[in-house]
Amino acid sequence: MDKDLLSHSLSLVDLPDDGLTVRFYDILFERYPAVQPMFTRGTRLQASMLRTAVIAVVDHLDDPEWLTTTLGAMGRRHAALGVTEPMYGAVAECMIAAMSEIGGQDWSPEMTDAWTEALTAVASLMLAGYPEEEEGAA
Repeated sequence: MDKDLLSHSLSLVDLPDDGLTVRFYDILFERYPAVQPMFTRGTRLQASMLRTAVIAVVDHLDDPEWLTTTLGAMGRRHAALGVTEPMYGAVAECMIAAMSEIGGQDWSPEMTDAWTEALTAVASLMLAGYPEEEEGAA
């Protein structure tokens, strides 16, 4: 992954007051309204936590142990909340849409590619943290 490109593009779209992640949730709920009931506490706090997580992942791209441990634990928490594998694709789609919208003409196809790769890797590490289904479970 291109950490420099991810960092640069994030700095381009990381708006004050969690604007990127607030816009992300607007797009997510517009495109996938069925997920909105999962957010019972509202999205303001969630947007702040998501922004912190995105920044932390970019900051730790060169630390595979941190990524595996942290994202695996985050995946376990998301599994308990009922987050399914297809939802990760929706999240990536909507995050990149928000980034592209905010970045405007300064957003490039290379940035989209870099974030697609990064968000796919994040989803894989989070899904790896999901508990194994017990054999024979009904």
